[in-house]
Amino acid sequence: MIQFQNVSASYPDGTVALKNISFSIKPGVNVAVLGESGSGKSTLFQLLAGLIKPVEGVISLNNERLHYKKKDLHYWRTQFGFVLQNPDMQLFAPSVEEDVMYGLLQQGQTPEEARVKAREALNACGVDHLRHKPPHTLSAGEKKRAAIAGAAAMNPDIFVMDEPEAGLDPVNTSRLTALIHNFHQQNKTVICATHNIDFAYEWADEWLILNEGKLLVYGNSKHFFEKDSLRSIIEYPWAYEIGRMTKTFPLTKKDALQQLRKTMTKK
Repeated sequence: MIQFQNVSASYPDGTVALKNISFSIKPGVNVAVLGESGSGKSTLFQLLAGLIKPVEGVISLNNERLHYKKKDLHYWRTQFGFVLQNPDMQLFAPSVEEDVMYGLLQQGQTPEEARVKAREALNACGVDHLRHKPPHTLSAGEKKRAAIAGAAAMNPDIFVMDEPEAGLDPVNTSRLTALIHNFHQQNKTVICATHNIDFAYEWADEWLILNEGKLLVYGNSKHFFEKDSLRSIIEYPWAYEIGRMTKTFPLTKKDALQQLRKTMTKK
């Protein structure tokens, strides 16, 4: 369980980035983090990575407070797999396979062990056939999946992704959604910042919305959109709107389209 208790954080110039936020994320839960640019999402992710310290409050994992000592930070970071918004900032090795192997080798695994685990992660992410290619030759979707494979190879309990769907076409976005569902089946926790609420609606169990450094709302997906007061803050997913109109509340775009076709056929 990840816990933020009355956490505040500031930019280097002293400007407050996050103001007294508190929430808990249980194991195996998919959390969508929403908010406009400057809302505090990047600061939240830097706190999760242990890259910055809060100026106030406590951050803990499984009731163990993070004290920012070298040993604590090492253990903390082994629990997380980070996927950056721009995969070019994450992929650097001569080949995709070597890139995925890098973290494993840094853990002290032998090249043979690292190669086996890298192949497993690449296969799970659907890019094993690209393992010998230089990362810069891949498409945007392939780069994203290769970056996720690098994180997955480390077998973290928690994935933190910063707008992983940005720049992807519908096909690759669907592949990304399938990967998140696969992590969920393995009881992994996925925390994903996104501006695409329709993408998040496909997989999110809980929603966390930030605005100007404040936590506006954190709620369960099942009842989240029942609050019409949120319409002034976010645009509702079109699949939810179709479900509300037809009184079926489908959870996927596919279900929503099928229900819409049925409704139009009846009319």
